[in-house]
Amino acid sequence: MLTCSSDKTLRLWNLKKGECERTLVGHERAALCLAVDWSGWPEKARAISGSLDQTLMHWDVRNAVWLGKMEGHSGAVCALAVDWAAERALSTSYDGDMRLWDIVERQCRRVFQGHKGPICCLSADWSASQALTGSQDSTLKLWDLEVGICVQTLVGHTGPVWAVNKELGCPQALSGSCDRHLMRWDLRCGTCARAMLQHQRPVCALAVDWETSQAMSSSFDRTLLLWDLDDCEPLDKFDLHPGTVWCLNVDWLGRRMVSGAGPGDNTVRLWDFSDGHCEMEIFGHQGSVWGVDVDWATAHRAVAEAEGIGIDPEAEGLGARF
Repeated sequence: MLTCSSDKTLRLWNLKKGECERTLVGHERAALCLAVDWSGWPEKARAISGSLDQTLMHWDVRNAVWLGKMEGHSGAVCALAVDWAAERALSTSYDGDMRLWDIVERQCRRVFQGHKGPICCLSADWSASQALTGSQDSTLKLWDLEVGICVQTLVGHTGPVWAVNKELGCPQALSGSCDRHLMRWDLRCGTCARAMLQHQRPVCALAVDWETSQAMSSSFDRTLLLWDLDDCEPLDKFDLHPGTVWCLNVDWLGRRMVSGAGPGDNTVRLWDFSDGHCEMEIFGHQGSVWGVDVDWATAHRAVAEAEGIGIDPEAEGLGARF
């Protein structure tokens, strides 16, 4: 697991032991977001992080060194999406821009403009050459990455949009806002299909399993909610964090998740959300945990090898656990 924090660092964790194995240092201010390529682990892994220092940093996670820096934003870098195979990345910022980067050359290839405020969140659909962004201006915008233009503006939230998830290859999305609502969008007509209100304070982060029509959300109200998106009702609530839950990462197959929080907490928690049990509380960061990315695939392979079985993603009811 890799995390980033307002203490300016990224930390690599052994999630089974709950121990920090490496600390990545390089950002001058809080590290706000990250994306990881775990495909080469354990021999190697890469990451990109965005920071309040207005830069993106490319990391060799295994050796805890940075490979390069991408500069161009004039505001904090809030969100990232990376196409590792094509060596390109998208970033959004408080300067109101979204930028497309060449990771190898560390160059900005295109700037997308149109929001009237900071862009807080991002969901990329690389195969469709689209990205969906959410902003402090209370709108979401759907972008054509090839042409470089906004093709649709979604209006409905009454507060800044802090979380978004677009279904890959399909015309629907889910967003979360400071107005406390989650909204499910039909991108074919640009309208809100359903609105969900259960959180008591702003929604910070989202994860969605579109296949089973379930979602997990986190909030300023210090809770995480598991949702049935068809019924638009919460299925379960997780409320052990004493601080704002800023980020989450979900293993839908194994029914596990990790969540990061702060201030006054600054921990990561590992959950089994099939029974609501918090399995581990991880300490180490000296500031709020803003981002988290977990290599769930390696955990699944380890279980399969230990049990002498293979994992069939199509198998009904399969829930690999480690």
